[in-house]
Amino acid sequence: MSDNASHRGLASQRRAATHAADPEALAELIHTAASTDEDRIGAWEVLDRDAILEQAGRLMTRPNWQDLPLAGVAVGVKDIFDTSDFVTAYGSPIYAGNRPAADAAAVAVLRGAGAILPGKTVTTEFAYWKAGKTRNPRNPDHSPGGSSAGSAAAVSAGMVPLAIGSQTAASTIRPAAYCGIVGFKPSLHRISLAGVKGLAGSMDTAGCFARDVADVASLASVLAGRPDWRDPAGLGAPAPSLHLAITPEWDMASPWMRDALDSIAASLAEFGAPVTRAPAPAAFTPLAQVQTRLMAAEAARDLATEARFHRHSLSEPLQELISTGQAMPSDQQEADYTTRDTALAQLDALFAGADILLAPSALDEAPRFETGTGSPDLSRAWTLLGLPSITLPAGLGPNGLPMGLQLAARPGRDRALLQAARWIEAHLAPDRRHAVA
Repeated sequence: MSDNASHRGLASQRRAATHAADPEALAELIHTAASTDEDRIGAWEVLDRDAILEQAGRLMTRPNWQDLPLAGVAVGVKDIFDTSDFVTAYGSPIYAGNRPAADAAAVAVLRGAGAILPGKTVTTEFAYWKAGKTRNPRNPDHSPGGSSAGSAAAVSAGMVPLAIGSQTAASTIRPAAYCGIVGFKPSLHRISLAGVKGLAGSMDTAGCFARDVADVASLASVLAGRPDWRDPAGLGAPAPSLHLAITPEWDMASPWMRDALDSIAASLAEFGAPVTRAPAPAAFTPLAQVQTRLMAAEAARDLATEARFHRHSLSEPLQELISTGQAMPSDQQEADYTTRDTALAQLDALFAGADILLAPSALDEAPRFETGTGSPDLSRAWTLLGLPSITLPAGLGPNGLPMGLQLAARPGRDRALLQAARWIEAHLAPDRRHAVA
């Protein structure tokens, strides 16, 4: 990670941008930061200084541009969001050179708020498994996670203060955790997916990356058109009530990941947060498997064109996913949707009277790069249910790589989740930043 990464948050870059003398100076500021360590990390699919300069010039002709919420701030955009001024290839050779006619809605909102896009961040193939070139900034021998690999790595390395990605299983939460930053997945449909290449329509959700909760809340508030999400309170806010709902996936997590979560829960209880713990109700036990099956069924539909005309250009894992979805009996799909809906009707039992659920963000530290992007199992159920979720840095594992604490709230309680996350961020004990023995 760059030594200057901690100084490239939203507020500091916004100040620097609004004090830039001209478009050339602003473009140089953004391009220099965005290209730092790119040879080592490979966060960008496209990085274009001329495009940055053109955007800076347009921005600076707008009246009172300095007052825009993201005035001159660089935002990385995952390469599944259409952009009219950058090639958008969705992580696939099928779309090499594809130049969309219009921006995705979320991209248009970013530009309207004064943001500047340095380029497109690397995604896995169609936001599924096949990894791109991106390495983990904390240790390039390890994966940055997937599928929003480039977005998470770019923020972690200080290339940009903010980035957007997506999540269908764990594609925001896991890479943010592996890269040691904050990742926020709002409730379903809070951020528009118009102009975004889909994988599984009932679960696809836009995600946000930043280095702290306040910055991720600012970005999400702009994208969702929700100013009430901005500036979540921290130390002065009431302590949230917390619950560890133990699912079957809990035992899959590494011992040090479980120990770290237990230690964090105990520390937060000392600061006044009520913490309870119980097995998840039976209705939630099969949800990870349900999410896996429904993702296959929906991917077979959403990628029907690619499967029909370009099947041999798809990776083997994606071909297998589509084949699994195509072969799935309709009664199995309907049974799975019913299982999901039954669990949604029992959310009060899952939360056990608490405001916020706690869990690990991933099973372990980031795996070695050559072994893949890691398991999404600890986020599958919450994504299936449309729960807003966020990951916070939660110390280092035995290999010195970041671990993450995952929080979730009931659907539509995004503001409450951001407030709880800010409170927890403010109260995490200093020893969370040191390695777990």
